[in-house]
Amino acid sequence: MSSQSLRTIEPSFQTFQPVDPGSRLLHEKIENLNLLVHSLSAAVGDLEQIEVPSIGDNFNFYNEVERFETHLIRSALRLTGGSQIKAARLLKLKATTLNAKIKTLGLLVK
Repeated sequence: MSSQSLRTIEPSFQTFQPVDPGSRLLHEKIENLNLLVHSLSAAVGDLEQIEVPSIGDNFNFYNEVERFETHLIRSALRLTGGSQIKAARLLKLKATTLNAKIKTLGLLVK
């Protein structure tokens, strides 16, 4: 598998500075919604990238499993800003297992 650099979610909005201290909660909720929108947008982009292989003479089950596993790991890392610990939680893996898979699949970004 070729090693590609991972995209991270970088919200393009400005942090709000509430004028009224009572509106702080509202502004925090707006910022959280903005982060959610960016995460969902990235997830939709991931769904559009998934290719379903045709099963024929050249089909290799193990290569397809590796490709799918690579896609899941890259998506989790991107969604968590590159944090392997958070990505492992998201994927329901131990951090050491995820780290080993990243090394095995050659997904380290240098």
